Amino acid sequence: MKRPVNLISTPASCAAGQFGFHKLTTKRAVHLSLHNILAISLLCSYNYVTAEYIALNKPQDQSTHLKQQEESSAASFASSYTQLNSKCDNPCVSISSYSLQPLPQTNCRDYVLCQDYQETYRYSCPDRQKFDGTKKKCVEGDVICRCEDTLTIESEAEAICLLNKGGSGRHFPVRDCQEYVTCRRDGTVKDISSCQEGHLFDSTLGQCDRQDRVKCTLADAVQDAGTDAVSEGTSSNFGALSFGNQISNVDNGAQPNVQDMKEKSDEITAEDSIYCAQTAGSNYAIVPLPECKQFVSCLAGKVVQKQTCAEGLIFDDTIGGCNWNYLAVCNVFYPPSKAPTKRPTFAPTVPPPTRAPVTWKPTIAGPTNLPTAKPVPQTSKPTVPLTFPPITDSPTSSDAFPKVLDWISDHVTELNQEVFRSYSREGLSYRSYWFQYSDFMDALKLMSEKSITGDKKHIFYLGNTPPEWEYGLVNVAAFLSQAMTESISKDACDEYNWEVNSDDFSNAEGENGGKPDEHYATSNACGQGGLNYQEFHCDAEESHMECSVDRNMKIQATTSEVYPNAPPPLTCRPRTTTDSFTGFWDVMTGKENAAFPYENSFGRTDVEGCCFWGRGAIHTKGVCNLGKLNYYLGLKASKDGRPSRYPTVDFCGFPEAICAGPESREMRWVTSFFEWTERIQSYDDGKGWNYMTELKKFVDNGMWDMDFLYAVSALVTQGCHDPPCNGAKTNVNGGFGSASDVRIADERAKNFQTALVALDAGGDKALVRALTNFLSDNKEVMNSKILQSQTPEGQLYPSYRYQLSDLLSALTTISSEGVAGKKFYAGDSSVAMGVRYGIVNAVMFLAQAYKESIQYDACDENNWSMVNDRFPLSNSCGQLDMSYQDMHCSEEEAHMECPVKPEMEQYALTSALWFQAPGPFKCGPRSKFPVTGYWDYESGKENNEDAYANDRGRVDVEGCCWWGRGIIQTRGVCSYGKLNYWLGTRAAREGRKSLYPTIDFCEFPQGVCSSDETYGGELQWMVGLFEWVDRIQAYDQDGWNYIDDLKAFVDGGYTDFDFVDHVSSILNLGCHSPPCTGISPTATEAHNQRDRNDVFQRFLNQLRVVYNFPAPPPPTPMPTPYPTEEPSIHVPTTDSPTEPQLPTETPTISPAPTSLAGRPPKKTATDFIERVLLSQDKFQDILLLSEYPYGTYPSYLYTWKSFLGALEKMTTDEIGPGSGNWFYIGEENTQDYGLVNLAAFLAHGVTQSIHYDSCDENNWELVDFRYPLSNSCGQGLNGGLLYEEQVCTDEDEGFECKVDDKMEIYGVTHASWIGAPQPFYCGDKTTGYWDHVTGLERNDKPFKNAAGRSSTTGCCWWGRGVLQVRGVCQYGKLNRYLGSAAKRGNSMYPDINFCENPGAICSDRRAPELRWVTGMFYWANQIQRNRMNFDYLGTLKDYVNAGDLEDSSFIDSLNFALGGRPGVDLNRTDVFFKALRTFGLIEEQTIDVTANATNSTEAQMNETKTTDSEGNVTIIEEGAGSEGNITITEDDANSTATSITDGSQVTNTNDTATEMMAFIDDPSITATVTTNYCGASWTSAATDCGVACPSGMDMECPPNQFCFAEITTCSSSLLITVATNWCGKDWDDAATVCTKSCPAGLDSGK
Repeated sequence: MKRPVNLISTPASCAAGQFGFHKLTTKRAVHLSLHNILAISLLCSYNYVTAEYIALNKPQDQSTHLKQQEESSAASFASSYTQLNSKCDNPCVSISSYSLQPLPQTNCRDYVLCQDYQETYRYSCPDRQKFDGTKKKCVEGDVICRCEDTLTIESEAEAICLLNKGGSGRHFPVRDCQEYVTCRRDGTVKDISSCQEGHLFDSTLGQCDRQDRVKCTLADAVQDAGTDAVSEGTSSNFGALSFGNQISNVDNGAQPNVQDMKEKSDEITAEDSIYCAQTAGSNYAIVPLPECKQFVSCLAGKVVQKQTCAEGLIFDDTIGGCNWNYLAVCNVFYPPSKAPTKRPTFAPTVPPPTRAPVTWKPTIAGPTNLPTAKPVPQTSKPTVPLTFPPITDSPTSSDAFPKVLDWISDHVTELNQEVFRSYSREGLSYRSYWFQYSDFMDALKLMSEKSITGDKKHIFYLGNTPPEWEYGLVNVAAFLSQAMTESISKDACDEYNWEVNSDDFSNAEGENGGKPDEHYATSNACGQGGLNYQEFHCDAEESHMECSVDRNMKIQATTSEVYPNAPPPLTCRPRTTTDSFTGFWDVMTGKENAAFPYENSFGRTDVEGCCFWGRGAIHTKGVCNLGKLNYYLGLKASKDGRPSRYPTVDFCGFPEAICAGPESREMRWVTSFFEWTERIQSYDDGKGWNYMTELKKFVDNGMWDMDFLYAVSALVTQGCHDPPCNGAKTNVNGGFGSASDVRIADERAKNFQTALVALDAGGDKALVRALTNFLSDNKEVMNSKILQSQTPEGQLYPSYRYQLSDLLSALTTISSEGVAGKKFYAGDSSVAMGVRYGIVNAVMFLAQAYKESIQYDACDENNWSMVNDRFPLSNSCGQLDMSYQDMHCSEEEAHMECPVKPEMEQYALTSALWFQAPGPFKCGPRSKFPVTGYWDYESGKENNEDAYANDRGRVDVEGCCWWGRGIIQTRGVCSYGKLNYWLGTRAAREGRKSLYPTIDFCEFPQGVCSSDETYGGELQWMVGLFEWVDRIQAYDQDGWNYIDDLKAFVDGGYTDFDFVDHVSSILNLGCHSPPCTGISPTATEAHNQRDRNDVFQRFLNQLRVVYNFPAPPPPTPMPTPYPTEEPSIHVPTTDSPTEPQLPTETPTISPAPTSLAGRPPKKTATDFIERVLLSQDKFQDILLLSEYPYGTYPSYLYTWKSFLGALEKMTTDEIGPGSGNWFYIGEENTQDYGLVNLAAFLAHGVTQSIHYDSCDENNWELVDFRYPLSNSCGQGLNGGLLYEEQVCTDEDEGFECKVDDKMEIYGVTHASWIGAPQPFYCGDKTTGYWDHVTGLERNDKPFKNAAGRSSTTGCCWWGRGVLQVRGVCQYGKLNRYLGSAAKRGNSMYPDINFCENPGAICSDRRAPELRWVTGMFYWANQIQRNRMNFDYLGTLKDYVNAGDLEDSSFIDSLNFALGGRPGVDLNRTDVFFKALRTFGLIEEQTIDVTANATNSTEAQMNETKTTDSEGNVTIIEEGAGSEGNITITEDDANSTATSITDGSQVTNTNDTATEMMAFIDDPSITATVTTNYCGASWTSAATDCGVACPSGMDMECPPNQFCFAEITTCSSSLLITVATNWCGKDWDDAATVCTKSCPAGLDSGK
C-alpha cells in the first residue's frame, strides 16, 4: 500500500540565519504543522551556523556554499533524528528542569520525572488510566502515545534516506516496522509503504513478513550508513559547530574558516571498534581516539563513522566535536588491559595509573583546561547494586582490608556514574576531569594500608575486622560526600570565589526593593563565609606545625568555577604603592572593578598573604591544616628526618602544588585523606561525641539518622560537630569559625546518600535495624498516641493487650528471619534512605491494626454489622456479606486450609465495650444452638425467640468459628490453615520450624486470643504480621502491586491517600477495588474506610515520618512552564498556612424567637425530596467537591447518600428534632422557598467544612506564625467567649453542657496539607504549639492561643459537622433535642450524650448522617428561627417573590449576618448561585460571543482590559503581535468600553459583552472562559484579582508571579483569541487569500 510523500523544502529554501518560515507580519499568518516546523528547524539549524561563518570569512562560490549546506544539513538532520528517536528510551534526553514525561514503550501507563536530562523517578498510573503528556496527569481513555510524536514519519523517512545516501533502491524500516521507506541513490525518498495487518518489515529479507518472525531495529536503518554517507561527502553535525554552537569564545577574535573546520572522514579499522565497545547499550555516542586528533561515532556499541579534526583542532568532550586545542578538554579512556573484575561493568575497566587519559592543555598563560561549553548530558542510570555480603560469610581478619577494597572496586561503574560527576550551572552532568576514580583508589589504598607518617591515627579507617566492613564503607561514603560537595561537583581542585558581597549602595538598593549587584570581592581569597584562613591557628601544643604567613607570596589558583562571566581563579599577592587595595568581580560585565577598595565578609580589602584557600578533594585550607601537611607529608618532614611522601614540596611556601604540581593527581586525594584522619576520624570533643563511636552508632541503628552527617559536615567546614564553634581565630585543630549553620548542608546529605547507594553499603540487616530502632526511638509516641485504646465515651488509655515490646519482638523475628520464606518488608537497600518504605509499611500495618483491634483493646472481632437496625448473632459466620468458612485458599494452597467441623464449639474472649453492646461471638453445632436470633442492645442481652438472619441469611452458628482474631483480625479457614501450616502444630508435626508448636490453629482458632500465658502478647502481633506479609505485601492483582504502590505513594510526596483505601479493601474485603468477587460481592468499601485513612495520616504525622524521610521533589513543582491543569490548592500548596475561617457566630439574643410549624406535611416533604433527587448528578459534581493537596475530588465525608438520609430525617422522621427545629422546605406549592433555603444552607456548609472535607474544626489560627494546640478552646474569637464559655441565654437558658475538666477527646479529621496541625485534642494538659514547617508538636514550654489559653482542659467543644457546631450551648441543645436528654421516645439518638461525647458527630458509626443532621438542626434552630438579628425567612420569601433570583441582595444579607468576611463571603455567594443553578432555579451561565462587524485587516491587536471603580472597561491596544487576545469579565456585560490607541480616547457605550466585541468580524475568533489569575501565591492571586493568565502559562504573568487556576473569588474572564494561522497552498497563498483560518495550528485531518 503506497502513501503520498509530503516532504518539506530542501535546506536551500531556508533563509540564512533563520529557522524555517518567518511568522507573517500582516494579520494573516501561515499555518505549519508542529512536526513540519520541527523538521525544517532541524534541517536549517546547521545552515544557520554555516552561513554565519561564511559571512565572517571570504566570499565563496554560491554552488560551493549550497553544497556545503546540503552536506552539513544531511548529517545534522540524520544525527538529530537519532537523538530525537532516543527519546523513546529516555524521554528526559532534552529536559533540564523538573518535568513529567510519558514512557511510550509502556503504552504511557508509566511516566517519569525528568531533571537535569535524566530520569529521576518513575511512576505508574492507576488501573485503566494512561499518562497524558499534555495535561501532565493520568487520565482515563485514549491518549496520544507514540515515540514518533517527536518526528513525522516523512521526516523520519528523509533522515534515514540521507543516512543511506549512495545506495540504490534500498528499503528501510520506519516507525515500529509497520512501514518502510524506499530511498533513491541521491538520498531522497522515493516512497513510503505500509505492511499489511499482522506483518512487519524484515530488514534481512527486505520485505514484510509475519510479525512473530521479524526482528527489526533502528540499527538496521543506519548500520551501513557510515562509510557510504562519508564517501558522498556527508559530514557529521557532531563535529565543530555542532547544532548551532557558535565559537564565540575564541580568543583574539579569531574565527575558523568553514572549510578548515570540517572533519575529514577516515577508513574504519578493527581497533576503532574497541573504543566503541564501551558505549554498548547507548543509542548514540561519540568517543575520542588516542591523541584526540580523531574520533568515532558509535551506535549500539559499533562504529558508524570515523573522522579527523582539522589542523590546529582536537576533539573536545564538552561540545562533542573538534575545537581549538587550547580550548578543548579531551579524555581518552583506554580499553581494559586485563580481564574484568568479579562482575561485568557497563564502563571499561579503569586504566592503570601509569597511563593517564590524554589531556591537551593550553600553552598560553593561566589554566584553560576546563570545559568551555556545556558538557554533553548524561542519561545513564546506575545498575542495581549487589547486597553487601553478610558478616557470617566474611573472610578472616587478615583478609578484611583487601576485601573491602575489592568491594569498592566492584562498584566502579556506580561510582563513576554517581559520585565522580561534575555539573555545569545548567545542570549538565559530565565525568569529572580533576577527580577520577583511578586516582581516588590509588590514594585510598595508600592511606588505608599503613600510615605514611608513621602515626597510626593517619590510617584511613576501612574496618579492621570483617564485622566492621560496613563501618569502613560508611566512612568512605562520608568522605566522598564532602568531596562531592566541595570539589567534585564543580570539577575544581581550588576553592572558587563563591561568596557574593554587597557594598553600602548595593545593600540600600536591596532594601529599597531593587536587586543588589552581584559582586565577588577579590579579597575572598583571604576567606569566605566570614572566615579568615590566615588566622586558622593550631592549638598551643601544635602551633609549631602551622605555616607562617609570607606576605610576599604571589600565587594564582589553577581552577575556578566555569560559567559565562564567572569570577577568575583566586589569587594572592603583596600590596604595592600602585596596587594597595583590591576591588570586586562584576559578573554582569565579566570584569574586575578596582576603582575603590571593596571589602570581603570580614573587612579585607587586599590579598596580601592570602594564599591559604582550600585545595584538594575536601579543600584543605588555613595555616594550621596546610602547615600539618608540610609537617607530616612535605618538605619540613623531610628536613626534620621524618618519613615524607612529598619531600620536595613546601606546602607552606607553595600550597598550590596540591593542584598544579607534578604529583597533583595523587596529592589532591592524599592531602584530603590525611586531613580526614587528622581532623575527622580523630575527633573527640571530650564531652561524649566521638566520631568513630557515632559512625558505628549510625551504622548499627540502620543508617537513616542524617544528624550524623550534619555533624560530620560541621566538623569539615567549621571544626566542631555542633556549631557554632568557639571563635573563628583560635579554634582547636584548625576549626573553621562561629557560623551556626553548615553551608549547603542539604547538598552534603544528598551526596552522602548517593555515595552510600553507589557503594551498596548497608543491606537488609541495616534496614531491619533502622525500622525497629525507629519505632523504639519513638517509644513515647507509640505508647501515648498509637497504642492507645478508647472507651465508648471517648476516653483514651494505654492498651492493656497490645504492648510495644511485644510488637518489636515479633517484628524483629519476621523481618530478619521470616516465616515461610517471607519477611516483613523493611525497605529497599538499593536506594538512599530506602528504609522509608519499610517505615511507611509499618505505619500502614499499625493504622489498620488500630481500627481492627487496638482502638477497642480487643482480640476477637466485634459484632458490629446491623441488619435492619439489629445485630444478628450469626454475624460470627461473617460480616460485610462475607462467609468466613467459605474463604478458601487458592488451588495451589488448598492443602493448607482448615477443615470446617460442625461440632466445633468456640467462645470469643473480647467484645465491644459500649453500654449494652453485643456480647462475644460464639460458634457451635445446631444440636446446641438450633437457631440464633439477634442481640437486643436496648435490654443488653440475646433474643433467640425467633430466628434472625445475617447478611448471608444464616440463622445458626454451626461451623462459624473463623471470625477475626489478633491484631488485624485474621479470619477465614484459609488464613487459619496457613497459620497452622507455618506457625502451629502442623508445622511442628511435619518437620517445619514452628513458633507455636503447641497451638493447633485449626482445632483451636481461639488460641490466638487465649494463649497469652503460654506465648505472651507477641502471639497476637505475630499472627497479624504473618497475614500481612502473606496477603498484603504479596498482593499483585489487576495491575495493582502493593510494594510498587507503596513506593509510589512515598516517592510521590505522601499525598495519594487512595493508596490507603486500596490497602484497607485488600485487608478487609480481599481485593483492592471492591466489590470483591467470591469474598464480599456487595460491599463497596472497607469497614470504617475513612477512619482507617485518617488514622494512617495521623500516625504519619505523629511519628514525623514525612519530616524524617522527605519525599523526592513533587512531580509538578510550581511554577510550571506549561498550563496549570489542576487548580492550585488554596492553602496546602502555598507558603502560608491555612486561611482562617471564622467560626459560626454565637447565637445572639432575640427577644421573641419565631417558632415555625411542626413537621412538614408528608406530601410536601415527599414532593420536595423528589425535586431534589432530580439534581443528584449536578449536586454531586458541583456541590460535594473538596480540595486536597493533589487536586479537587468528590468529598469523602459528605456524600449524596448521607445528605439525602439526613434531609429525610430532618423533614419526615417519625420522631424529629422538636417543634420549630425541622428543616424548612417551603410550604405547599412553594418549593422554591425550600430550595433557596437549601441552597443557602449548602453554601454555608461548603465554606465551613465540605471544601476542606473535614468534620472536626481545623486548627487554623496562627499566633506568632505558630498553631497553638490550645486552639481547641476557641479560634477567631476577636475578644469573644471561649467555646466552653458560650452558655445559652433567654429561652434556652440552662440548656448548655457542663464542662468536665477530666474529659479527654481526640479529633478525627484535620487539614490535609503536608505538615498541617494534627486533629484537635482536649484533656487536662498544658500544651505548646504545632510547628507546620517541621510537622512536629512542640510541648517544650506552654504556648498560648489568641485568647491566652495554654491548657486544653475542658476544651472539647470545637466545631464539628457540616456547619461546624461549636460551644457548650449548641452541644447542649443538640443533646436536649436530638440526644439522650430529649424526652423519652422523642430522641433521634437516645444512645448519644452529646455533652459527654461531643466527638460522636465525627466518630460514631452513624457519623456520615450525624455530620449533616447536626448541621441542619443548627440551621433550623439558629438561622431559620431568626436568632441572628436577621429576619431570615421573611427576607428569603421576599427574595423569591421578587422573581429575580440572580439578584445577590439575599445572600449578601445572609453573609453580613454570618460575620461578613470578604474571602468567605465570596465563596459562599459563588456556591449559593451554583446551588440555585443545580436546582434549576436560575439558568446556566452561557456566554455567546459572535464576531460580525468590521473587518480589521491592517493590524493585529494585543489588548489588555482594566476596570475602574465605576465599572468602565478600558481596552489598550499594544500594537501588532502574533495573536490578539481580548479579555472581558462576565461582570463587564453592562460596562462602558473605552478604547485607547496612541493616547487618544474614544468611548463607546455597549449593552453587552457581544456588542463590546462587535469590531471583530473574523470567523476564526474563539472565546473561552478563564478563572486563571497571576500572583505570588494562590492567596495573593485570589485576593488581588490582577492580571489574568488565560492559557495557564507562568510567562503571561509579571515578574516573580505565577499563574494559578480556579480562582473563583475573582470574576471569570472571557478570552477572545484572534487566530493568525491561515490555510493555503503555500505561504503566499495563505497570506493573500485569507479565506479559512486554522486556529489550532493543524492541517486538515491532522
